[in-house]
Parts: sequence; structure tokens; C-alpha cells
Amino acid sequence: MKQEELNNEQWTNDDDFMKSLPKVELPYSRSKEDVWKEMEALMGEETLEEEKATEDTGKGKIRSFRPILMSVAAVLLVLLGTTAFFRLYTKTVNAEAGQHLTALLPDGSSIELNAGSVIKYKPLWWRFNREVQFEGEGFFKVQKGKSFEVTSSMGRTIVLGTSFNIYSRKNDYKVTCYTGKVRVVSVLSGESTDITPNMQAYIKNNGRVLSTEEISMSETISWVNEMFYFTGSEIEMVFEEVERQYGIIIKLAEPLGYAYTGNFSRERSADEVMHMICRSMGLNYEKTSYGYKVSK
Repeated sequence: MKQEELNNEQWTNDDDFMKSLPKVELPYSRSKEDVWKEMEALMGEETLEEEKATEDTGKGKIRSFRPILMSVAAVLLVLLGTTAFFRLYTKTVNAEAGQHLTALLPDGSSIELNAGSVIKYKPLWWRFNREVQFEGEGFFKVQKGKSFEVTSSMGRTIVLGTSFNIYSRKNDYKVTCYTGKVRVVSVLSGESTDITPNMQAYIKNNGRVLSTEEISMSETISWVNEMFYFTGSEIEMVFEEVERQYGIIIKLAEPLGYAYTGNFSRERSADEVMHMICRSMGLNYEKTSYGYKVSK
């Protein structure tokens, strides 16, 4: 009893109590530097995990955008294909030998085509580019609007709301202005000239562009009314016109070298026209299975 009281008295002092405890060696002996290094390592691992998670999330976003990109690409391909089709689709109007045709263009412009003439144009692209490829002879009535261009093997004709006649056969290119203003450009040399009503521009074989004034409009576009006038024209060219208008073949037994001045109406028969031309020139002709044969 007394011993227990003694012990209680001894423990009332805290310092004595702590000293009375047995000494214990703690196993934790790392320095502050070691602790910081371990904490930094742990923080680094967490950062890497966060970056990886972000990267995975990013990949998910890229994958989610892929169908949208594919849809956009498909739409673009369709648009490009449609545009290409519009630009490539070409309509051809051909007035064969013995025919006179009227071609109506998408904007209301019209072309009277003489026999042996052909035009090509792009109807679906017409709103963006009014351009006609042309060979032969035609009378154009152009509606006002954007620039209108006619291209042939020897020349280009550029207009803006006018009417004019183009003759483009072999090496012969002539443009006659009826109303408005026309620019004629040589494909070979690039030379150009502007003409106004009652003027005619023509391109020579060397690419020179020349013009004349005060021409006879009634004779130049008389073919529209089935009449054909010639003034000092080579007889071979006259027979070529007869071939076109009647869809026949005229063979010459020999070079003739004559110049012809006169006219004929398409309302007459081919026999009547050949008789009239050959008689005035002192030529002989005979009818064949293909048309006519002419000799001196």
C-alpha cells in the first residue's frame, strides 16, 4: 500500500515520468531532403497521369470529329463534281448543208445559222460565262448583260448587247456590225479593232485586223432572207455556197479562175441556180448522181 502511494507521488512530476519510460529507437530516420524528393516524385506521377488522361480525352475528341470531317469532304466532292459537270456539259447546234436554223441561247439571245454552220456552248454555265464556239456563218442578236464572246478558229468577237454577222469559213473571217459595238480580235496576232453599225472587220492570213466603213448591210445579211449576193467573188466560192444551200456536190473538171458578180435566191431550185450562174459565165454543166459537174 505504501509502495503504491510512493509510486504515485513519483509520477506526479511529468519530467520524472518521461524519464522513467524505457528508451525506444524509432525506425524512421530519413532527412527533410529525402522527404521532399519523395513528395516531388509522387507529384510528378500524378501530373503524368493527368496528362495521359487529358491526351486520352483529346483522342476521343478527334475521333468524334472524324465523321463530321468525312461529311464535309463528301459535300465538297459533290460540289466539285457538280461544278465540273456544269462547266464541261456542252450543247451543239449544227445546221447541215441545205438547212437554215435558229439557235436560242439561255439568256434569250439568238443566232440565225446559215447552212454548213455549227455552234457549241455550255448552257448550265451560261449564267457565269456567255461564250459560244462558232464556225460557219451566223447572224447574232445578243441580249444585254455580261460580256458575250464568240470564238472561232481565226478570231474572237466580243460584244455587249448588239447584233452582228460573222462569216468564218476556212481562212476567211469577217464580222459585220448591225447595231451596237463589236470588238474583233485576231487569234494569231492578238490585234483588235472596234467597229460600229455599217462597218465590217476582217482578219487576214497573217493575223492583221482591218476594217471598212459604209458597207451594204442589206447584201451582207441577205442570206437570212434566202438571198445570196456576190461582187467579184471567185467562182469556186460561189459554187461552194450553192453546195451548202442545196446539200449537193459540184465538181470542177478544171481550175476556172473566174470572178462572179450576181445573186441567187434559195427559193429557186438547184437546177435553176446552176443554169443561171453557168450561162452568165459561159460554162458547161451536167447533172450527175452526186450533184453537178462543171467545165469550160
